[in-house]
Amino acid sequence: MKHFKLFSSWIWILSIYLLILILIGCDTDPTLTPPVRHTVEISELSLTNQTLEAGGTATVTVTFDYSGDALDLIFGWETSSGQIIGEGSSVTYVASDTPGTHTITLQLTDGFATAEHAITVEVLAQQALLIDADTYWVGQGETLALKYQVNVTQILHQPVILQYDIAQDEARAGAFLNVDVDGVMLVEEEAIGEVDPPDKIIITGETDVSGIITGPGTYEITLTLVVINAVERGWLLQTAELIGAEGSAIQL
Repeated sequence: MKHFKLFSSWIWILSIYLLILILIGCDTDPTLTPPVRHTVEISELSLTNQTLEAGGTATVTVTFDYSGDALDLIFGWETSSGQIIGEGSSVTYVASDTPGTHTITLQLTDGFATAEHAITVEVLAQQALLIDADTYWVGQGETLALKYQVNVTQILHQPVILQYDIAQDEARAGAFLNVDVDGVMLVEEEAIGEVDPPDKIIITGETDVSGIITGPGTYEITLTLVVINAVERGWLLQTAELIGAEGSAIQL
């Protein structure tokens, strides 16, 4: 009797084992094949402009070979300085304000195959017309003005930007800044500086003058400070320049 029960138990275990094998066999699709591994290779990265001024743009395009569907590729664009706008096989590079040789890198991948390629771009310093440097506002009363006659010989690019750095040196109170070009007020009563600053303060500003300075010619630029109490060596115009223009300037 014991032998019969033992035999029955083995039959039961064997039946379950065979059933498991059958179920596993039913779930196995003999037609399944391992995924295909494709290859990718970057032939070239090309730039419409190899040399740019700060802030300039160029189109970057990749030429590549891929054995699969290109829609499966991920385009990873990077740059050591500047900005990449767009995606895919053609993007726009915007140069930074930092002169020098910068790198644009692309990594192509489908998740398995990967290729990487880099190209360099030369970024030049912005060309500018120097209007003045290291000049103090002087005078009596509340209104102090620095006036310049600017002779523009060439517009290098648009927009043309008037850029200035002003230092609050010995002045113990803030001031209001006005900037006009040919009588057109572009900056009006902009508050600058502080009351009793612990140290010299540098105020940097800029304004787009493209609507007035449109080509070669003579222009008049005035930077006016409205102060509470004029003091000697109170306010210093460290630099004033026209970005995107060539020419010369004299103080009137």
